[in-house]
Amino acid sequence: MTMAASRYSDARQFGAHTPEVEERLALLAEASRVLADASLEPPAVMERLCALVVPLLGAACTLRLVSEDGHWLRTVASAAATPEARRLFQTLSPPAVRADEGPSHEVLRTGEALWVPDLDPQSLREWLPPQQHGLLKDFPFTRMMVLPLRARGRSLGTLTVWKDPAEAERTVDAGEQLLLQELADRAALALDVARAYAAEKQARQAAEVAAGRLQRLQRVTAELSRVLSAERVAEVIVEQGVEAVGAARGVLWVVEGDHARLLRCSGYEDPQALEKSFGRLPLDGPHPVKDAIREARPIWVESPEAMADRYPELDVIRSQTMRAPSPASTCLPLFAEGRVLGVLLFAFTEPRVFAPDERAFLELLAHHAGQAMARARLLEQEQRAREELAEVNERLAAIIQASPASIILVDSDGTVRLWNPAAERIFGWKPEEVLGQVLPVVPADKQAEFRRNLEKAGRGESLGGAVMRRQRKDGTPLQVALWTALVQPAGGGPEQVLSMAVDVTERHRSEAAQHFLAEAGGVLAASLEQEQTLERVAHLAVPSYAESCGVFLTDPDGTVRCVASAHEDLGLRAQDGHPAPGLAVASRVVASNEAELRTRTRTNTPECARSPGGTGVCAWLCVPLQVRGQTLGALTFATSRRDYDAQDLSLAQELARRAALAIDNARLYREARQAIRLREEFLSIASHELKTPISALQLQVQSLMAGLARSPSGLTPERLGRALEVVDRQVKRQTQLIHELLDVSRISAGRLELSPEPLDLSAMVREVVERFEPELERTGTRLELSLAPESSGLWDKLRIDQVLTNLVSNAVKYGRGNPVHVVVTSLEDSVRVEVRDRGIGIGEEHLSRLFHRFERAVSERNYGGFGLGLWISRQIVEAMGGHIAVRSELGVGSTFTVDLPRPRAG
Repeated sequence: MTMAASRYSDARQFGAHTPEVEERLALLAEASRVLADASLEPPAVMERLCALVVPLLGAACTLRLVSEDGHWLRTVASAAATPEARRLFQTLSPPAVRADEGPSHEVLRTGEALWVPDLDPQSLREWLPPQQHGLLKDFPFTRMMVLPLRARGRSLGTLTVWKDPAEAERTVDAGEQLLLQELADRAALALDVARAYAAEKQARQAAEVAAGRLQRLQRVTAELSRVLSAERVAEVIVEQGVEAVGAARGVLWVVEGDHARLLRCSGYEDPQALEKSFGRLPLDGPHPVKDAIREARPIWVESPEAMADRYPELDVIRSQTMRAPSPASTCLPLFAEGRVLGVLLFAFTEPRVFAPDERAFLELLAHHAGQAMARARLLEQEQRAREELAEVNERLAAIIQASPASIILVDSDGTVRLWNPAAERIFGWKPEEVLGQVLPVVPADKQAEFRRNLEKAGRGESLGGAVMRRQRKDGTPLQVALWTALVQPAGGGPEQVLSMAVDVTERHRSEAAQHFLAEAGGVLAASLEQEQTLERVAHLAVPSYAESCGVFLTDPDGTVRCVASAHEDLGLRAQDGHPAPGLAVASRVVASNEAELRTRTRTNTPECARSPGGTGVCAWLCVPLQVRGQTLGALTFATSRRDYDAQDLSLAQELARRAALAIDNARLYREARQAIRLREEFLSIASHELKTPISALQLQVQSLMAGLARSPSGLTPERLGRALEVVDRQVKRQTQLIHELLDVSRISAGRLELSPEPLDLSAMVREVVERFEPELERTGTRLELSLAPESSGLWDKLRIDQVLTNLVSNAVKYGRGNPVHVVVTSLEDSVRVEVRDRGIGIGEEHLSRLFHRFERAVSERNYGGFGLGLWISRQIVEAMGGHIAVRSELGVGSTFTVDLPRPRAG
C-alpha cells in the first residue's frame, strides 16, 4: 500500500477552516455528558460518541477496540452522515481488522494521530474480502484521520474519522485535530473507567458467585461427611449437586467391572425409562459418560452442536428415538484411590460456556463426591467385615456350643480358659468348676504325659487323634481321641493350646468286643470237642471281660450243671460254690429263657458272695445259650471292677449265641459220629441178622436134599415136619427183619400211614399172646394176662399188633424164662398196656437212648436184632397220639408202658 501522509505533532493556532469555538466547546460539553452517562453501557456510549463526531468533524466515523489477545481491532461503533453512506459504510467496514497492519498499526505503535489525505483504493481492496470489492466503486471516502484511544499509558483502540469528499481541498487544521484527539482521549478515559467499573462489577459478581458456590460446596461437603453408604452419597451429590450447580438434571453411575450401574437420578420425569435405557452401561463405545470413565477426565459439552460434532453416533440414535439432547452437560469422573469409582452427569437447560472457575467448582464438587464415595465404600466394607466377623464369631460360638466334641482352651500351664457343653457332657464338670483351674480331667498317673504334650504343642507339634486315657468327674476312666493345636491370641497375649476330644470309650469297647468275639469265634471254631471248646470260651472271657465266667448246660433230664469255668478271683463265687451268680440264677435263666443283669451292690448277696476281706461288690450277667429254638444252658459273667450295661449284655448274648451254635455243632458232630458208628454197627448186625436165617434155611435144605439123595423114602414125616418148622421160623424172622427196615424207611421219609378202625385192645393182646405159645413152650416161660373188660378204641390194628408183638417178643427174649405179665387197664380217656418181665433189666445209663434208632442195651452177639423195634414202636405210638415209656433196673427186670388215647363218648 502507498499512501501520502503528514503527521501533526503540534497545533498551536486555529486555521481559516476551524469551526467556531462555541460549536466546538458545545461538542466537547455534549461529549463529556454522553461519556459520563453511567446508565449507558460502553458500546452504547461509543455509538453516541460516533454520532457526535458526524457530521460536525467528519462524514463518517469508526471506533475499534483492541481484542484481549492484542491481535485484532474489533469494530464496536460507527456512524455516517447520510443513510446511504451509513449502509455502505457498515457493509464495507469489517467487524475486525488485524492490529498489526495498516494505519491502525502505526497509530497503536506510536500513540499519535495519523492523517491520510489520499487513501489508495488498492489498500481498501486488501482490507476487504473479494465479494465486497465490487462495492468500492461507490465508496465516497478517500481521506481519513486515525486517532489513538489511550488511557493510563496503553492503547485501547482507534478512532477513525472519514472526511467529506466535497472538502477534498481542505485539510485538517491543528485545532480540529486537537478537538478530535480530545474527544478520543475522553472516550478512552470513559472506556477505561467503564472497563474498570465492569471489571470491578464482574469481580464483585464473581466473588458473590464464588461465595455462593463455596457455601453450596460446604453444604454438600458437610452433608457428605455425615453419610455412611454409597446410596446416600449418590442421593446427596445428585439432589444437592443439581441445586448447587444450577443444573436441571443429574445422574450418578458407579463402576462395576466392565459396566457402569445407574445408582441415582434427579430431575427426570420418567426415572424408570432412564433406568431401563441407561441402568447398565457397558464401558465400550462412544458416550460422554463412558469417555469420562475410560479417560478419567471431565467431559464438557457446551451446546447440542458440540454434542453432535463429538458424538455423531448418539445424534443418530437420538434422531431415531425422537429424544432431544441436553443443551449443555458435563460428565465428571469420581476419582479416588487411583481409580474411577463412578461418574456424575449434570445437564443444563441452555447452552453455556463452562468458565474456568465454574469448571474448577464442578471438578472440586466431583472430587469431594469421589472421596465421599470411597469413604462410604470403605465404611460399607468395614461394616460388612464387622458383620461377617460378628457372624463368623457367632457361627464359631454356635459351633463350639453345638460341637459333639469337647473343645477346651488352656494356657501353657494347663489353666482352662474355654470349656464347651460337650466337655461338660463328656467329663462331667460344669464350666464354673473348671474355668481358671488346672485341667482336672487328666488322671494323676498321666500328668507327666499331659505336661509333655503341652510343651510339644507350644513347639508347634500337634496331636492328631491320639487316644488318651482321661477321667470323669465321678472318677470313672474313659478313652478319648485327642487333637491339639497352638493358638496365638489376636491381642498378642501368651500362646494357648486348643484341644478337641471325642469320647471313644464306647468305640473302644465296641472294637474290643468285636476283637473278643472274633477271638471267641476262632476258639469256638478250632475244635468240635464240646468240653475243650467250653473251657476255652470261659478262659477267653477272663480277665478282659469278667473276673469269673461259668458255662452251664442242661442235661437230658433237665438238670442244669456247670461244665466249665474260669476265675481271676477265686473268691468271686456264689454261696453255692458255683461261679457267680450261681446255679440258681443259671437255672432260672434257662427256665425263663430271659437274660438277667445286676449292677454292683455294696452288700454280699447269695448271687455274689466274696471271700472274707473282699469288697462285697459284684456285677453279673447271665444269658441263655439258645440255638434253633432250644435252650441248651446259660453263660454267667461276674466282675467287681465295674458295672455291666446294655452293651455288655449285647456282647454276652452274642457270645452266648456263638457258644450255643458251637455247642450245637459239637453235639451234631458227636451225633454224626455216633450215627456213623451206629451205621457201621447196623451194617454189621444187619449182615449178620440177614445171613443167620438164610444160613439156617440153607442147612435145612441141604440136609433134606442129602436125605433124599441117600434114600428117597428115608425121610420120615416127623423129620420132615421138624425141618419145615425150622424153615418156617427162619422165613418169619427174615420177613420181620425186612419189615423193620421198610418201616425205618417209611418213618424217616414221613410216610408212616395209619388206618384207624374199631379195636378191642384186650382181644388184640390175647391174639398176639396166642401166637407166642410155641415160643413160650420152647423157652419154658409162663405168661400171665390181666385184661380189662372194656378196652375199645380207634387204632390201626396192624400197627398195634406190631407194637405188642415187639414188646412181648422182647419180654420173652430178655426174661430168662421168668414169668411175663401183660396188663390192660381202661382209663377215662385212654387204654394202658403194661408188659413186665423179670429178666436181665436195663442199666440206667441206657434208658435215655433206649427208644433211639439202632440203640441197644444188650450185646448183639447174645441177642440178635437191628435195635429198631423199640424205636419203631415209639414212632407208631406217638403217631397215634399215645406215649411209650420204660422203667427198668439192672438184674431185676423191665416194665414197658403204652398209653393209647381213645375218643370220649358222644
